[in-house]
Amino acid sequence: MSNPPKLISAERLTGICLDLLKNVGVPEHQGDIISKVILEADLRGIGSHGVLRLPAYIKRVLSGTMTADTQLKVLQERGATLLLDAGSGFGQVAAAEAMEKVISKAKENGVGFAAVRNAGHFGIAAYYAMMALPHQMIGIVCANASPSMAAWGGTKPLLGTNPICVAVPTGGEVDIVLDMASSIVARGKIRLAVKKGEKIPLDWALDSKGVPTEDPNAAMDGTLLPIGGPKGYGLALVIDILSGILTGSSYGQYVATTLDYEKKASAGFVVQALDISAFTDLDTFYKDIQSQINDIRSSPRSPGVEVIYLPGEIEWLKRKERLKSGIPVPEGLVQELEKLAGELGVSLDWGDS
Repeated sequence: MSNPPKLISAERLTGICLDLLKNVGVPEHQGDIISKVILEADLRGIGSHGVLRLPAYIKRVLSGTMTADTQLKVLQERGATLLLDAGSGFGQVAAAEAMEKVISKAKENGVGFAAVRNAGHFGIAAYYAMMALPHQMIGIVCANASPSMAAWGGTKPLLGTNPICVAVPTGGEVDIVLDMASSIVARGKIRLAVKKGEKIPLDWALDSKGVPTEDPNAAMDGTLLPIGGPKGYGLALVIDILSGILTGSSYGQYVATTLDYEKKASAGFVVQALDISAFTDLDTFYKDIQSQINDIRSSPRSPGVEVIYLPGEIEWLKRKERLKSGIPVPEGLVQELEKLAGELGVSLDWGDS
């Protein structure tokens, strides 16, 4: 039986991330961005995209397949659009900077759109889409990922989990943040199940022979299932075209996994900001969206359902809880980080938890 996870405060876990990143040459301000994105995933309960990914990031830098100091270059700029190259750097740094640029574009043009090529894994898409919220804008982000899902009816992984996120300000306490993979689950959840030694639901993945499996190791050698069957496959394909082919980045089966320490990071993504005031009166928008939320909240509920949540609300509640109680880190991941720190000559401070 595995040991229970360690509960680590967000502040302490951020320090651990910063120490490891700094040790491999990541500039302090960039390490701060990367750590914030990592912690936001764990705070929101998306452990598949949190500190679990840090060892792979570090090893990619050490192998030379990802650049420690991310330099985002503008390749083309026309009106409200940008084409950017991340130079095989950290996706978190590239995406945060790209989103800042499109927010600025949206303030001037009503909309801003950036396509980014040659980036490493960028964590949760929600972080960047939510950057638009304080500016009373809608944020839209989608990205491609390494192949883990077959085309509908196939058995060979040719497409990534290819997420899409739309963040909408509501004028209330809880904003709407739809952040979803094109597959039933993100592949990181399969990796997390491997770390924890747990089975996975039978409808998550197929093994290499195309048979449904509860074994996460067999799932890693097989293929994830798309959300909504052929609809999820179609969504993944369209996102791959936008994020990979449109940007001039890798696409489909050619996108390198974060665990590939021989192939340069070359994923792609697109970020967009829409200034609400360019389309409608802000007060009217917020009045109408609150009316729609009230309709949802007060609608008849199915048996056993106490609350109808908004997209992203469960993650928002989880974040509030974990800021108080701490973030659970699996024992296997603690040991992996300790081993990595020992190899780098870094001492990690886990506190007394």
